[in-house]
Amino acid sequence: MNRIFREETILSGVILLMAAIAPSLFPAALAGVEKLDVTGKYLLIPSIIILFATLFFASARGHRRLSNRVWAGILAGFAGTLGLEVVRATSFRLGGMPGDMPRLLGVLLTDRFMYGPSMFSDILGWSYHFWNGISFAIIFAVLFGRPRMIGALIYAQVIGLGLLLGPVVKSFGIGFMGKDMPAMPLTVVLAHLVFGILMGLVIRRRVVDEGWLLSD
Repeated sequence: MNRIFREETILSGVILLMAAIAPSLFPAALAGVEKLDVTGKYLLIPSIIILFATLFFASARGHRRLSNRVWAGILAGFAGTLGLEVVRATSFRLGGMPGDMPRLLGVLLTDRFMYGPSMFSDILGWSYHFWNGISFAIIFAVLFGRPRMIGALIYAQVIGLGLLLGPVVKSFGIGFMGKDMPAMPLTVVLAHLVFGILMGLVIRRRVVDEGWLLSD
């Protein structure tokens, strides 16, 4: 039993590390650490491959708890990001957001910032945007299993706060935490509230066990 638990813990750690890579790349690019088209090739793609390879290995080894949590996180992240996008896209079209985030991600991933978006860059941008939401949900599901809804709501707002405090909002030139464009931080709060609700509902429905990752 201890050997199985140790193996599951190691596999969980690999999945958590791989899931944490994607959400870090966009802020790192805006902070001037490295261009997104470079990290997309050498970090994002390998991290996704390793995550799924680890997931399939865990399933083959019979780690049902971990496999269940990861698949639940994937579904929850997709649903949560879809709901978040309804709020974000509506605000953007009403002038409440300074830019179209998925489209910006796409031109950065394809190094087309000086040329503008294309269909390919838009597809990549939207894919990366949804993978970010999925990554956050995988991390939450793997770490916490099936917690109370308040946990999901707090987690989602922490993500939103990180966005407001990070280099993403700073790059838009709208003041600290978007204070010069009040609709923007309001949109972030509402969008992540919806993300947290949908993510939490799916995880509570799909995850079969409760308890923290390290509980045996």
